[in-house]
Amino acid sequence: MPTTVTVIRDGGIRARGYRDGDAIVYDWGFTWQGVDQEQRSFVLLDTGFQINQPVIFPEQQRDWWYCDLVSVADNGDTVHVDDHWIDVIVGPPDHPYRVLDLEEYADAIESGDLDVTTGMDGLRRTQMFLDRHLNRRHDTRRDSWPDFPPRAIATLAGLPMAPQWELLDT
Repeated sequence: MPTTVTVIRDGGIRARGYRDGDAIVYDWGFTWQGVDQEQRSFVLLDTGFQINQPVIFPEQQRDWWYCDLVSVADNGDTVHVDDHWIDVIVGPPDHPYRVLDLEEYADAIESGDLDVTTGMDGLRRTQMFLDRHLNRRHDTRRDSWPDFPPRAIATLAGLPMAPQWELLDT
């Protein structure tokens, strides 16, 4: 049975969410090109990745996923999730996934915005995410991903969308 949590996204949004095991779901909103949008995001606590199907993707990519490496500070009832540059775009199983923004990640380490220990942890978690959910190793099937979308979000994905969020003063 999912339990209620509060998610603080990038220090700027507070949203009600639900936790089920190692996964959290929360619904939030934003304005894109003058139009209010509602978005559902999932946080995978075991790898520290946040995933969603962006409502702003073009129609031909409507079912694709955008995955962000995040730092997670789990305080029980409140979970802080902050973007950490590395992104993965996942389309249909017969389409290769794309890893993005590794240069931004390296720049953050070089500039000191991300310390080396945290940087190494993020690279390891990214590899873990790819290996658990997307890398096929010796499997030659191309009609499904090994575990994507992750089974961990199955219960939460079935919850009705109910955005309760607010912008925070930053």
